[in-house]
Amino acid sequence: MEALGMSYRYSYEEMWQPKNFPVTFRLYQLNFDGNEGFVYRKYWNMSGNHFVEELPFCRIA
Repeated sequence: MEALGMSYRYSYEEMWQPKNFPVTFRLYQLNFDGNEGFVYRKYWNMSGNHFVEELPFCRIA
């Protein structure tokens, strides 16, 4: 995703249905307006388990 210009923002956990087990999602985003400080926080706010990972293969913006 970084090769496409997207940057990692955070990870969050949700219960995957219909199997009912936790899945970790990583949110990447691309800001077209040039405001690199903006972070889409909908999933951060919805999830009780959210965090920023130290990913060795990615730059955190």
